[in-house]
Amino acid sequence: MSVGRVRWCPLFVTFAVLSSPAAAASDDWQFEAGVTTNKVTRGMDIGNRQPSVSAGANWYPGNGFFAGASAASLRSARRPANGVEVVVNGGYGWRLAGDWSAQAMLSHYQFLQGSQSSRFNYDELVLTAGWRDSVFASVALSPNTGFGPSPSSHAVAYDLVGRLPLVHGWTATAGIGYYDLHSVLGIGYVYGNVGLTYQYRAWQFDVSYIATNNEAKAHLGPGASNRWIADAIWHF
Repeated sequence: MSVGRVRWCPLFVTFAVLSSPAAAASDDWQFEAGVTTNKVTRGMDIGNRQPSVSAGANWYPGNGFFAGASAASLRSARRPANGVEVVVNGGYGWRLAGDWSAQAMLSHYQFLQGSQSSRFNYDELVLTAGWRDSVFASVALSPNTGFGPSPSSHAVAYDLVGRLPLVHGWTATAGIGYYDLHSVLGIGYVYGNVGLTYQYRAWQFDVSYIATNNEAKAHLGPGASNRWIADAIWHF
């Protein structure tokens, strides 16, 4: 799992919307462009250890409905053809009594990289609860997740993410998750991260250390290796 919003993991689209209601309410449309050293989702490197560039747009007019779309490059170290991951999402957010917030979001992931890329396309419903814009817990339900030649089946991901504002634009971040792929691959694995974010005007910089447990490394190979990643994001 990764904290930079440029990577567009479902949890962090949620995190971006729930943690910035004031900014979103003053400007319905938000745009961003970024670059990251690795394209990582739930502890897995899906970009063959190659850098990725991305662009995205979010519409969020305050509490209520929201929508977003993004595209990120996928570079292959073994094939000449590069690809793109396209994500489209929409949902509804609530500000509850006291310090709590909630959100429901539907997302579609479309991969454009060669004739077999459609095997990786999937959909998700993500339900998230937040406390004081600092702690977020989510459950992501997918009816059609697939890995390569494996048949698509249901998968569930559980995430817990925290953020702690420090000083002078710095924020500490940490998260842990469990990806239940027993119906798809016969395994489930734990992933997590710790990192720092620095915000300077419209620019955001993230550095994170991402790790997975031994079961992920044994069954998923080098893509599940522990690694450092960094990114830079321009919000406009």
